[in-house]
Amino acid sequence: MSELGEVDPAAIWEFRKHRTFIYEGYYDTTCLVELDEEPPHDPDPESLEVALAVAMMFNAKIFDEVYVMRKTVIDGSNTSGFQRTMLIAHDGLAKFFDYKVPIQTIALEEDAARKIEEKGDTVVYRLDRLGIPLIEISTGILTYSPQEVMEVATTLVIALR
Repeated sequence: MSELGEVDPAAIWEFRKHRTFIYEGYYDTTCLVELDEEPPHDPDPESLEVALAVAMMFNAKIFDEVYVMRKTVIDGSNTSGFQRTMLIAHDGLAKFFDYKVPIQTIALEEDAARKIEEKGDTVVYRLDRLGIPLIEISTGILTYSPQEVMEVATTLVIALR
C-alpha cells in the first residue's frame, strides 16, 4: 500500500509472481542506505547544482523548495521498494534547430540496482549503483515523426553532456 492507503495494481501483479531477489553488496561501495537500514542522506550538493543548471538551460520554473519523495518500484531493483526522487523544476522548453520540446518536469533521483541475472523466479541485483544521482527529464507530448523524435533525443543528450 502507498502512503494514501491504496494498492497499485502493477504492484499486485509483480507480487503474485512470487519472485526471490538476491542482492550483491560490497563493503567499499554499499552503505546502510542501500541496504534500507538507514534513512537517506542529504542530496549531493554538486548533483543538485547540476540539476538546477539543467533546469535553467531549459528555462524551466524552479521549485522554491525541494523534498525527497518516494517513487514506488515494483521490480526489486531497489531494496526499499521505492526510488528516492526530488522534483527540481517544471514547465520548461527546449529549443534547438526547428524543434520546440516542452519539458514537463526535471527531477533529481537515484539510480536503481543493476540486474545481473534472472533464472526462473530468482533475480540477482548488484547494489553498487544505488544512490548514484540521475537527472530525469520528462517531456510533454511530441508531435514529431519517430525519426525526428530520435533526433530530439540525441540532441538533448548532446546538450546535456
